[in-house]
Amino acid sequence: MQIGKNEIWLAAAALLTIAAGLGLRDPWAPDEPRYTLIAAEMLQSGDWSVTRLGGMIYAQKPPVYFWLLAAAQWLAGLRYGFLLPSLLAGLGTLALVWDLARRLWSRETAWWAALGLLACLQFTMQARSAQIDAVLCLFTTLSLYGLLRHLLLGPDWRWFNVGCLAAGVGVMTKGVGFLPLLVLLPWAGLRGAGWSLPRLGGGSRWLLGPALFFAPLVLWLVPLLLRAQADPDIAGYLDNLLFRQTITRYADPWHHFQPFWYFFVEVIPWAWFPLLLLSPWLAVRCVRRWRDRDSSVVLLAGWIALVLLFFTISSAKRDVYLLPAAPALALLSAPHLAELSVRLSCLRVLRAAALVLSLIFVAGSAWLLFVDLERLTELSARYETGAGPLWTLFVAALVGAFLALAVPTRRAAAMFAAFMLLGWHVWGWALQPQINDARSGGPIAVRALDAMSDDAPLGLAHWRAQQILHLDRPVVHFQGRGLTGREEMEQAAAWLASDGERRLLVPAEQRQPCFHASGGLRLGHAHRRYWVLLSSEDLSGACTAMADPAHRVRLPALRP
Repeated sequence: MQIGKNEIWLAAAALLTIAAGLGLRDPWAPDEPRYTLIAAEMLQSGDWSVTRLGGMIYAQKPPVYFWLLAAAQWLAGLRYGFLLPSLLAGLGTLALVWDLARRLWSRETAWWAALGLLACLQFTMQARSAQIDAVLCLFTTLSLYGLLRHLLLGPDWRWFNVGCLAAGVGVMTKGVGFLPLLVLLPWAGLRGAGWSLPRLGGGSRWLLGPALFFAPLVLWLVPLLLRAQADPDIAGYLDNLLFRQTITRYADPWHHFQPFWYFFVEVIPWAWFPLLLLSPWLAVRCVRRWRDRDSSVVLLAGWIALVLLFFTISSAKRDVYLLPAAPALALLSAPHLAELSVRLSCLRVLRAAALVLSLIFVAGSAWLLFVDLERLTELSARYETGAGPLWTLFVAALVGAFLALAVPTRRAAAMFAAFMLLGWHVWGWALQPQINDARSGGPIAVRALDAMSDDAPLGLAHWRAQQILHLDRPVVHFQGRGLTGREEMEQAAAWLASDGERRLLVPAEQRQPCFHASGGLRLGHAHRRYWVLLSSEDLSGACTAMADPAHRVRLPALRP
């Protein structure tokens, strides 16, 4: 297969967009520091079967993403490695979408399919984040790719088996990795309705796919089940991961409650932007394809609808749940994007969207820069960023508004692509470095270290993962064995009292009753809290619990 000039330009644009600003920021709360720390501890401990956070078993997510993240940190270091799995997953997903569209339709349609996915706001956002969902999207897309190669272009049992295996690895990445298998439901419906589909036959060959789906799960779980017989902590880990974080979290959740219309009103309008702007024209053309008995539109649209239905049924919902549907949406739209890119009404919508977004950012940043100076001073003092990020946003938004107004309507599609590319590069190269200290919390850890001698022991209470990532020495924390917040502070106070060289990093609101209300060295604001560094001189004497080493968790240094 020969790669043309258009594909090279598309690959370059994808790489430059997803990798913009790589290495210029630290992991950002809430998820990135936690996942990065889990992977770093996995590297240090050598235990690749059980995930740990702060030395304690972490049973909320399966291990595949953390394996990839640990490998990336080993290869590229923490600062560059923590974003590599998502970046490579994003590029891999784009390649799969391109190749499937090429096989289903044409090279031109493949180009539009990949471009439509790259433009999809949620897809690129997650490909630029150190979260599980971009890697999950890669495996669900690989699974859907393999299944559709078999169901629409087959018979191709090799790709059917690959699709089932990828779904199994997807489950080990995040529990919903099985979702691509739902595409068999609309396919069965078309078979029952007598639509023209490839004759697959196969008989017993259908059974190999389910076996491959379960194979990676069995290979990972069997050794853990053997360990669980002698270790109650491992048994609790498996119970939590296999039942509480999957079945219970879906059927009887305890957080992230959202109404049934959440995805349709609060997520899809921005997550599927800008493809959603073209939905009136796309819907008409998809209905036309359905009437022409085009099975691809039924399988893709049917699968997207099933994914929406699956997540809508549960009362717990998050915006990232819809990410696996984005590649299918790009494939569904791709055969029509070339036509719509020159349609005058569509071009006007794209131009208006770019102008409205630019004016919103211009107005918001200008209000703070020139009108609400008191609020600007307050924010600058709290986050220590100054007005630099607002000036960057203001200037970039002005450029975007100029593009929207100056470029002729007939070139609005190219203008909109440049508009989005400009936005991602301004965000990656300018805004991210300017707000990194406020988002990462690194300065808090650095100030704590600067206020201590090089060999002074450091303890953490009510800690955050991002703090540990920035420390150059071993630390102790007190969250082991299920302590309450009050008991944690009592153990921290007892540990601090036994050595005058020791220091304790803690949120300011947690000082009482064990410490004086105004005690400690103030370190600044991060993650919605003010932080202080306490010494034994700040003890109030109100907490008299005996120090219990069983409640201490010691962590090695992550940075030299």
